[in-house]
Amino acid sequence: MLLLAEWTEAQSSGATQMAAGVTRQSDMADDPRDAQSNAHFEHMFDPWLNCSHRFVEVICDNLIFNWEHLEGPRQRRLREADRRNRDAIIRAVASNLAFAVAMGIEPPTIGISLRAGKQKKTRYDREGFTGLPRVVDLLGERSGVRLLSLTKSTRKGFSSSITAGADFLDGLQKFKFKADDFYQLPGREIIWLSRTDRDFAGNVEGRELIDYSDTPQTERFRDELGRINDLLTAADIRLEEASPRPTPTRLRSLRRVFNLPPDVPEGVERFDLGGRLFGGWWQDLPAERRQAIRIEGEAVADLDFASMFLRLAYVEAGEAPPDGDLYAVGAGLSDPRWRPGVKKVASAMLFRRSPLTRMPRGTRGLLPAGLSASDLRSAIRAAHPKLGGVFETGIGLRLMFRESEVLMAALLALAAEDTPALPMHDGLMVARSKADRAANIMGEAAVTITGHRLPISLKTLY
Repeated sequence: MLLLAEWTEAQSSGATQMAAGVTRQSDMADDPRDAQSNAHFEHMFDPWLNCSHRFVEVICDNLIFNWEHLEGPRQRRLREADRRNRDAIIRAVASNLAFAVAMGIEPPTIGISLRAGKQKKTRYDREGFTGLPRVVDLLGERSGVRLLSLTKSTRKGFSSSITAGADFLDGLQKFKFKADDFYQLPGREIIWLSRTDRDFAGNVEGRELIDYSDTPQTERFRDELGRINDLLTAADIRLEEASPRPTPTRLRSLRRVFNLPPDVPEGVERFDLGGRLFGGWWQDLPAERRQAIRIEGEAVADLDFASMFLRLAYVEAGEAPPDGDLYAVGAGLSDPRWRPGVKKVASAMLFRRSPLTRMPRGTRGLLPAGLSASDLRSAIRAAHPKLGGVFETGIGLRLMFRESEVLMAALLALAAEDTPALPMHDGLMVARSKADRAANIMGEAAVTITGHRLPISLKTLY
């Protein structure tokens, strides 16, 4: 058996340099058991996350080999299925801790729910992980390599946490991780339904995942997204930039998240609200770093639907969407630097059901000093009089679904031509040579879903 110290000494001199930059993806690892507590940690435990780095594999092999010494005498022989589940839990815990170290989380701590074994299993849980609390306890208390330390939560709505232990951390810090060291195992649910209590404009969210019953519609959604994910998995997608930390570019499996507002009665399951795609590492990448993305060896073109959300509101109102930048409203607010703030407030007016009386969170610095919420509300309504019956009626999630349907139609058409595309919420990125074809497909998708050919802008050609 190769000891931790021996492995560290043998490998530290030959560590390779990491070639990509860090991406923090709290959304990637949401834990359905503690949906309210994700904000407290940069990374939540992901049961499907795995690490192929040889050091992590050796640590896991050692722990599995010596597990009987950690667990103590057993009254009966462990069943083979239980043994496989235990081993999978050990590898998932070690991989998540390695991920925290590789991503530069200080201290390398992740949130984790230890209630899974006490609750009914749902479609969002990984099969066989009911033993997670016991395995984590043993790894924290008895593992000779001090793999982790465990802090159990005593507050409702707050996850417990695990932090990389001294020996494990010392070993991990002597190595350099690569972008492809981390990957996700198959089997995770990709169609999510959640009850959402959220200030969408202020990006404040509470969410409860719903263990829904499958229908032909949900099965179709899963099949469609599965085809897109299969293409993304097989594609050559990289981030070519020098950085001390890796961006985990193999974590590219998308999921589609549908949202029920608080006023939908308990027990009602709907899949016509929300529906946006999440989970791609590129979605959190700052715009200035997208120039380093390569699809099949090519730099990318970044395409999006111009002023899409407001144009979808026009469609909802039965009106033809106008030309131009729909967020350039009123005197003094047409300056491009105020556009993000106007967009945020206009979006808030589409999600809320009462008149806007104060600025949404996150608008500080995005709008002129001294501008009141009521004045901006009036300016937006004056610029779009035909939307008077749409603003502040709570249609935002319905518009979001329409937006997601356009993107899905475009992605499926591109997938049929074996063209990988990286979706954002209102656009996508493709290899530069595919830009014209992708723009045509996006336009056709908009006509199919909305009846209108919505304008597409080439945001950037990298």
